[in-house]
Amino acid sequence: MKELQRDIIILSANRWDQPNAGPSVALAMELSKTRRVFFVDRPFSIKDLFLDYESYSLKKRLPAILFRKKPFIEVQTGFSSFVVATPGLSLPINFLPSGKLFSLFNSLNNWVVKTCINRMIRKYNIADYIYLNYYYPVILPTLKVRQAINHGNIYYNAQDIRLSKYMSRHGEAAEKKAIKKADLILVSSKNQFKRLFKQSANMHYFPNAVDFEMFKLAHQNDIPAPYDLMNIRATKVIMFCGYVSEIRMDYKLLKLVCESFKNCLVVVIGTYEENDLIKHKLDTFANLILLGNRRHEAIPSYLKCAHVAIIPYLCNELNKSVYPLKLNEYLAMGKPVVTTHFSSDLDSFAEVIYIASTYQSFLNFIEQAITEDNEVRIVNRINVAAQNNWGKRATHLGHLLKERLK
Repeated sequence: MKELQRDIIILSANRWDQPNAGPSVALAMELSKTRRVFFVDRPFSIKDLFLDYESYSLKKRLPAILFRKKPFIEVQTGFSSFVVATPGLSLPINFLPSGKLFSLFNSLNNWVVKTCINRMIRKYNIADYIYLNYYYPVILPTLKVRQAINHGNIYYNAQDIRLSKYMSRHGEAAEKKAIKKADLILVSSKNQFKRLFKQSANMHYFPNAVDFEMFKLAHQNDIPAPYDLMNIRATKVIMFCGYVSEIRMDYKLLKLVCESFKNCLVVVIGTYEENDLIKHKLDTFANLILLGNRRHEAIPSYLKCAHVAIIPYLCNELNKSVYPLKLNEYLAMGKPVVTTHFSSDLDSFAEVIYIASTYQSFLNFIEQAITEDNEVRIVNRINVAAQNNWGKRATHLGHLLKERLK
């Protein structure tokens, strides 16, 4: 398919090595199997230099950020590779009100990123390309350069930008402009599609997916348990993998799970806030283990230890626009899943997961999931996950591009 043989330039709101980079990097990895992919990181600002000066992620990029030395690196995925570009230093302007001053400084930030892309185009002899802006409409919602031919602009809406603590200030207005200018708009959740579809006829539902082969191999093979779960023996494990924060996680429900299943180990994997730990007294539960962030490649070995996987999310406006990446990862490992009904995207999985409407039903479903698990259910879950892999998403994107850009 010619549309997917062209080079792809992705500008992402996340950096490729961030814990929550997830879908943008997964899509880059999948697309890189059949074409060249260039992933442009969200630029660091002057503010980041002072607040995150101890961060390894920042330190290793300092030569590129400050002196423009080696701003491009090649990331090996195991089956392909893609190029990551680090733009120069940007200005911290999100605090400014909308107006001429913000527009002036934002145009400078746009120039910084575009300069980096122009240099990348020259270095790698990019002749023609398709451009994808991943949930970062404030910077280069579309891309036009002199040295190469643009065959299409894609905007990817990852979640409700109005509810993002940082991006809502200028993001909503920028997103409206991005949707008008883009040739193709991808929306990751049904709730967001419903909210935005009137803004463009070129909008398509494009949910997250799973690196199915990686999780399938982990399920099929006898891989060792990770070092921090090696001594659990026959203890039942209830597990959650993902970003842990007060705006997403129902801490009351998580504590009820710990209290109700004292003979089980409740393992939470993902970045969490220390303040939440203290505020909600999570450190008082002897059977709760907060392991922090782990590399994505290591997640299958942790899930291998789980007897049931949970998504105890709040049923709030923010989570309505979330299609959880972790859901298909759980299913790809054949694990029973118990979740709150936080998003309409869950409805299509109703036959293979347990969707709870109350706290008590959530607890009952955990017990039920552990006791009634069997090989037939495991196979059904894996088959559902197989239909939601990044390879199928990439093929779908190719069809969308062919139809829209022909």
